[in-house]
Amino acid sequence: MVCPVNTKAPNLYPTLPAQPDAEMIERYREDGYLAFEQVLTPAEIKEASEGINLLVRKFAFNDELTEPVTRSQHAENLKNGRGMLFKSRKSDFHFQVEGGYEATPDKLDELADNIRKFQSYTTELAIYDYLANKHPRLQALLRGVLGEGCKLYSSMALCKPAAIGSEKPWHQDLAYFEVNRLDGICGVWIALDRAIVANGCMHVIPGGHRAGPRRHVWTKVDCEITTEEVNPADAVAIELPPGGLMIFDGLLPHETPPNTSDLRRRALQFHYQSAATKVAPREEYRKLFAGPDELFRGCDYSAIPKAKAS
Repeated sequence: MVCPVNTKAPNLYPTLPAQPDAEMIERYREDGYLAFEQVLTPAEIKEASEGINLLVRKFAFNDELTEPVTRSQHAENLKNGRGMLFKSRKSDFHFQVEGGYEATPDKLDELADNIRKFQSYTTELAIYDYLANKHPRLQALLRGVLGEGCKLYSSMALCKPAAIGSEKPWHQDLAYFEVNRLDGICGVWIALDRAIVANGCMHVIPGGHRAGPRRHVWTKVDCEITTEEVNPADAVAIELPPGGLMIFDGLLPHETPPNTSDLRRRALQFHYQSAATKVAPREEYRKLFAGPDELFRGCDYSAIPKAKAS
């Protein structure tokens, strides 16, 4: 089911300027996100999207480059963990097929249209390294939000295949990231296809980051914010054309609904950390991402629902 959204106008600018102004940064601090309709050029969009197909053709079912095909360790327990996994033998790069699609080696371009997620891919193609680490306007925006010395924390490409693209329920990204502070992570989400409500665009709760960590639980779908801690009626849909971009705080509650349309929806996502933000020991992070009761509120992998014995 697509969550209801309110009619509040999103923080949507026509273009990303060479330098963000103070008012723009203040709006980010207040609402937890900014969105821009035009950031990538048509050539960059084309190269970034075609790169997904290139990587699938290169790695899928290639025994020299890729470890034996597996499924997620949580395949029997979570809807979003059931897709086939392909892992590089030489790097951290890997990608997961959408759970409702059965991959075969004779249909690699079709497979590329049915990927759920790519991970750790910026070193695989020059276009991804450029967009993540060198794009001048994005780098200026990151310095405005996180300060000098910020750097890439992680990379994902998030794809919702037409008709079967699964939902990513309400969550905060810092529920997953073991870092030493809650104010030093931001996400950047870049549309490669037109992203609209029908094919699973981003939905956010403006200002929701200011409430701090919210309690997450594992459901049959994924790790998500408990229903009593998020009100979908407060959400705003961020619809973007190809090449549009959204930047958002690591504590901002967000979700993407399922794609039941006939429109594919590809997107790149990068996370960045401030100079003062470091990977933290697990116990330090668990104390940080906690509620007033001092109990951990993030995604506890030991609490994933167990598969029923046959």
